[in-house]
Amino acid sequence: MNDGLRHTTSRLFDAFWAAGISSPLEIVEQISHLLYLRELDAVQEHWERETVRQESPQQQPVFTQDEQHLRWSQLIRLTPQRMYTSMTDEVFPWLRRHTFAGVGYSQLVKDARFTIPTPSLLARVVGLLEETLSAGDAIAGALYEHLLARIATAGPYGAFRTPPHLAALMAAMAEPGADEEVCDPTCGMGGLLAAAAHFVHRSRRETAQQSAAEVSGRIHGFDFDTTMLRLSSMRLALQGYEGADLRYRDNLAEGTGTERERYSVVLAHPPFAGSVDYEAVAPELLAMVRTKKTELLHLAMILELLKPKGRAAVIVPAGLLFSSTSAHIELRRLLVDVHGLEAVVQLPGGTFKPYAGVSTAILFFTKDAGQNDSVWFYDLTADGFSLDDRREPLLAQDKLGLAPDSVLDAVDHTRNNLPDLMRRWRLRRSSERRRARSEQSFCVTAADIAAEDYNLSLERFRQIHEMQRAAQEGIRLGDFAEIFPGSVRKADLDEEPDATDTDGQRRVLTPTLLTSTLPDVADLPLRADQREPRRRLRQGDIIGRDLAGTRHWTCVPSHYDGVQPGQGLIVIRLTEEPLPHEYVIAYLSSALAEQQLPKYGVIPHIKAREMADIWIPRCDGSLSEIRAALAMLDEGEREAARIQDDLHRKRMQIFESGTGSARRGRLDDAAAISSLTAQNLRRHNEPYKLFQDSYPYAVARAVRKFRHALSLAEKHEAAIQCTESLILSLGVMALALATDRGRQDLPAIAQWSQSVERGGVSLGHWVGVVRAVADDARQHGDPAAGLVEATARKKGKKGLFADLDQLVELRNKIRHGAGPRTRAELERSLGRIEPLMLSSLSGCAFLAHTRWVHTDRLQWMPDTGKFRVSGLALMGDRPDFATVSFDTAHPLADDQLYLIPPNDEPLPLSPFCLLSDCPTCLAPELYYPDRMTSSTALLKSLDRGHELDSDSVFKALREWSTP
Repeated sequence: MNDGLRHTTSRLFDAFWAAGISSPLEIVEQISHLLYLRELDAVQEHWERETVRQESPQQQPVFTQDEQHLRWSQLIRLTPQRMYTSMTDEVFPWLRRHTFAGVGYSQLVKDARFTIPTPSLLARVVGLLEETLSAGDAIAGALYEHLLARIATAGPYGAFRTPPHLAALMAAMAEPGADEEVCDPTCGMGGLLAAAAHFVHRSRRETAQQSAAEVSGRIHGFDFDTTMLRLSSMRLALQGYEGADLRYRDNLAEGTGTERERYSVVLAHPPFAGSVDYEAVAPELLAMVRTKKTELLHLAMILELLKPKGRAAVIVPAGLLFSSTSAHIELRRLLVDVHGLEAVVQLPGGTFKPYAGVSTAILFFTKDAGQNDSVWFYDLTADGFSLDDRREPLLAQDKLGLAPDSVLDAVDHTRNNLPDLMRRWRLRRSSERRRARSEQSFCVTAADIAAEDYNLSLERFRQIHEMQRAAQEGIRLGDFAEIFPGSVRKADLDEEPDATDTDGQRRVLTPTLLTSTLPDVADLPLRADQREPRRRLRQGDIIGRDLAGTRHWTCVPSHYDGVQPGQGLIVIRLTEEPLPHEYVIAYLSSALAEQQLPKYGVIPHIKAREMADIWIPRCDGSLSEIRAALAMLDEGEREAARIQDDLHRKRMQIFESGTGSARRGRLDDAAAISSLTAQNLRRHNEPYKLFQDSYPYAVARAVRKFRHALSLAEKHEAAIQCTESLILSLGVMALALATDRGRQDLPAIAQWSQSVERGGVSLGHWVGVVRAVADDARQHGDPAAGLVEATARKKGKKGLFADLDQLVELRNKIRHGAGPRTRAELERSLGRIEPLMLSSLSGCAFLAHTRWVHTDRLQWMPDTGKFRVSGLALMGDRPDFATVSFDTAHPLADDQLYLIPPNDEPLPLSPFCLLSDCPTCLAPELYYPDRMTSSTALLKSLDRGHELDSDSVFKALREWSTP
């Protein structure tokens, strides 16, 4: 039905546009008049039916006997010209003269104009309406919603509209009751009133039988735009609430008058019109808050309209939440301390696009309720619709709204927060009070709000939380750095410098010259006089601009030694180096640091002396390790920028001169490169896919099984197997490293050897081997092919070994009979295992930089003095291993498995791992020694558990374990 109504709406608008009427408001207003005429015909038909049933009906007819020709049902039979003449000469004059009890629209057409310019357009519009609405009464309301939506999406040519799902949210949170009077003092197109009427009519069992007429009798709306009142009236009428009280009223000028303290619930979305003169504002409003700001005056008006203990939900501009004028602070104080501010819901930035992109929030409060001990905040980041000008749905219809028919998963929640908002709203006095301010919703005590000048900005309290966290986890900048401002004024610069003057000591770096690339010293301006500046720059100083925006924090290079810093620069000179310069610069360039920076003035400057109190988060690791990691990050960003530039250049090359065929060839080439780039980026954005493509075969194959598991039980078992494969692969690698370094005498390795001979190695023994080899290599300064870095202990006793230890504990309980049995138990168990598994896989990224190779052929290359090795690369999840060849200075054995670390010698993995065809599944498998008998070694496959006997491995292990 929606598609059909959308098509009808487009046809109606197209017809008006073709006739020269482009204003969406005028189009919908003219259609509203026609719908009103059609509604009067329906009322007349009802009267006629009542007349048949009873001799003297209570109501009077709409049309007298002499006015029957003015009815919709009669007009649609006329020719276009006669219909048009009747409309202009008879129908509209008649409509303007008559009002009808219980028909709100009739009170608003006294000045209605008929502006349809031609008979053909009138006939076209009437025909479309009759064709569509003849399907049933419910269609009219749905069609009208589509028409109103077109007004809202017309940008500056339309009108402001509260999206229906947000109107429903406000009504659901304010909860108007069946006996309560509801008001919207700036009703616009009536969305909030319609939402309130629907809520009352449908939400409570005791009002289920209450008629729409009874509900509409308690609905009240004001506006100072008659067109908006007509739209509201028609909208409510088509939804069954034609008795709503809608009136023309200029609230700010007239004050409350007889409306004072009349309403139990106010839902409002006042216009954000800037300022008005004091003379245009009612004295009673100025007595409450003396200001010219309309957003404050509307709030004062709403407080006057509410009864004591009356509830309000009001959309306000974000500036009202934090502006520092005395009027803003006083009104916020009244809301918090006097009028029981309950909640602040921050709306997403594109909520009211395309009409406006202003940031907004919804305030919920209760008049004269006193101070609540805390205020609930919710950061609504997604409402189910795109936040661009189109505002299209992001989910299927059954997943939209406050109470969708289908359950939303975590991904759906990122597109529609409304169900979560409603759930947490109901918990605001219990579990919500325990949530951290870094989360999507949280509570703030009234005392904390008062301490911040009654700032109601959600971001402010998140900022305070981050600063407190940073203070706990960080180092105060002033404790390890000296901070000072640049001192050379612009007036001190030589406006006509001598180009032959090469004195670098007079050169001045000004803020405008501090960009992503520093200019040559010779290109810097000269100071006009010979005065010595307070400070000069030194190599290693960190410099940045004091103005908000791009500060371009930069480390001073050696050739800038002695340059004078100009006013507008901040200079940070590290007196100690608990953290590298590069790390400090990276943090100062982040949004988190920007939140900490104290800013002053209308143009927000930062002051050097107060930067000392900024907290720089600690980072575990040596200075060289942190620098190396930041260098890798920079490398990735540069490569991404290079790829983007290359794709842009390919796009531009398409249109260079040449034949159409050549141009098409360049287009296809550019498209192919772009598609390949996108595929690679998508693969890297999905970590499991990355592990599956780049890790050693046993691990990659286990990850594949996990990703493709169909049932919850299969996924749970695959997660256990993936954990086992990862630990066994690390153990095999550790044994090979220890053997190569002559360190097989480590106690953990001796214990492993004894376990093999005595009946089997536990998974915990394998982890013990990995830990012992990593610790030993760390003590000897050996990177151990990346194992040392991967197993470094992190803050809070976290790291790869912490994850593996927890996984082994969980796995052992499951394998020894304490595994989950019900679906709920499976979900809980997988919920514990998967994060640890993902963290462990991510922590073993070094595995992607090594290669497991099964050699096939060795060839001496006299020209290079090296051996050419050919074989199979056992990487990724595919059993059809790729062939590989490489040169090495070391002779390798044929038909053996080797670990090839980056920039290191190949390590034999035998006898700890070998490649062999499996007698069970007839496919190549990787095997490791699990236990030995008196005459043979029993091997198990790394990812399937298939078994194989091997005399050669038995012999090799005997020789390896014998001193």
